[in-house]
Amino acid sequence: MPMRLKALLITLVLLAGCAGTNFSYDQARKVQVGMSEREVVSIMGKPYSVISRPDGQVWVWSYANGMSGRSRAVSFILKDGAVVKTPSIPESFK
Repeated sequence: MPMRLKALLITLVLLAGCAGTNFSYDQARKVQVGMSEREVVSIMGKPYSVISRPDGQVWVWSYANGMSGRSRAVSFILKDGAVVKTPSIPESFK
């Protein structure tokens, strides 16, 4: 089997064990009320999902690593293009 094909197969196997949008809680702690959508995306990357509600949108980042069994999730509420609510994230969350 050619070396390039082996490398591609190994990469695909490793990626198959992960799902969602990778982020860190340190990044999430930087998001503040009043930040624009653009500012949030520049810190967090694109959200895994966006849920529309009557009081605004819930932007969700969720990540699971099937290889290690670790997962994490965080969400922010945005209204009229700006953050209106952020979660309290314990310092012990890495």
